[in-house]
Amino acid sequence: MPVDKTPNPPDIAAALRSVRWPLAAIIGLIFALTRLGETALVGLRPTTPLISALDPLFWGALAAVAVWGVLSWAAGQEWRYRTAERRMLDELQLAHRRLQVLYELNQRIASSATLDEVLDYAITLPGELFGARAAAVMLYDEQGSALLARCTGLTEEPLAAARSAVGLRLHQAPPRKPEALIPRGAMPADLRACLIVPLAEGDDAPVGWIECYLSDTRGLARDASGALAPELTSLLITVGGEIAEAVQGSRRRAREIASLVALEQAITAERTRIARDLHDGVAQSLAFLRMRVALWEDWLEQEPERLREEFDALKANLRRQIEELRRAIFALRPIELSQLGFAGALRRFVREFADQQDWDLELALSDLPPDLPYALELAAFRFVQEALNNAAKHANARHVVVALRVVDGGLQIVVRDDGVGFDPGAQGELPGARLGLRQMRERAAALDGRLTILSKPGEGAEVRIWLPLRYARESTGATRAPVTPL
Repeated sequence: MPVDKTPNPPDIAAALRSVRWPLAAIIGLIFALTRLGETALVGLRPTTPLISALDPLFWGALAAVAVWGVLSWAAGQEWRYRTAERRMLDELQLAHRRLQVLYELNQRIASSATLDEVLDYAITLPGELFGARAAAVMLYDEQGSALLARCTGLTEEPLAAARSAVGLRLHQAPPRKPEALIPRGAMPADLRACLIVPLAEGDDAPVGWIECYLSDTRGLARDASGALAPELTSLLITVGGEIAEAVQGSRRRAREIASLVALEQAITAERTRIARDLHDGVAQSLAFLRMRVALWEDWLEQEPERLREEFDALKANLRRQIEELRRAIFALRPIELSQLGFAGALRRFVREFADQQDWDLELALSDLPPDLPYALELAAFRFVQEALNNAAKHANARHVVVALRVVDGGLQIVVRDDGVGFDPGAQGELPGARLGLRQMRERAAALDGRLTILSKPGEGAEVRIWLPLRYARESTGATRAPVTPL
């Protein structure tokens, strides 16, 4: 703040107090002499010598007392006026300083990109607002446990002693409004009070609180009951709301960034899988055909009849590769969750995939709840897509069932086919076998879910995935937006 260089006005009250006794004495003496003069000029003789001596003294003393009283009253009035003026000036300066803090708070919060930047500034506010000797910022984590996020002025052991002295416990919720706690026992570092500022937006649940440890409580404005004054309470509620909003905004941004990173990782993994499938399937088949074409040139004259069989095998091989390419191209199409909703997009995808494979489809989506978390919808879509891809590549099925429903507090995904089937135990022992199923199992475990495979050779296969709704609701922070094609 700029230093006020305006000269102080003269202290009139002090000047009146300093001259009241001399002035009263002079005026009293003048009155006494005047009374003596009047008596001498008029020629009045008092009845007794005592009255003759006391009469001038009486009037002189009366005048002196009157002058002294008037000057004292004027000095008192001036002192009260100056006191009220100083008090008003102090309050204006305090209000100006607090407005500066609020303005700086808004500016710092607006420019803070991370939670660390918000907390680094929040821990400085107790010192700026109240001259606090120490401060601590406590935040609730996702499990509802209060954790020490920042601390200044006290180390861990003195802070624990100070908190114990004012009756604070980590498991208890902070007060709904700012409150000054007076210690019940000795506090370290000559501290005298702890001011609690809850971090909450309006009527929302608090995200934490700030503890301000004071060695001088004269800066705390209180009413007659000892509670914090309304204007101070309003200021602290505003500060707590601003910091709470910044903390929640920083956490939302962190969750969005984590969701974007997870999405990019999923995109990379899916593209890697598609590239591997194309390399192991279409690319190798085409390379094999290229070698066969070189051999056919010799057969044109030597074994023309054998070429007919080769061409029949070529057509069958090309048909399989075309189907493989169509599956890869279909997998690259964008997911239309934002345009059609989860159920609509999934129904469209499954039906088009089944039409492409010439499957008899049975689809059951009627039991889906309308409020599935977006992260769970995206994961379920990927599981169905992967299971259908595996069935198309390996099952040689004619009838496929896709069903989604809520079971035991989680989303259950079932994809069943009537294809050739396999032995899940034997497949798991072969390195590289059923890579898609292994990736699905790992993805389900990452979402705190589980994957079950039911199959026997010649009896088809059934893939069951269960994903908890609770985990998805707590972990998701992504917004509903169009998904990049994989």
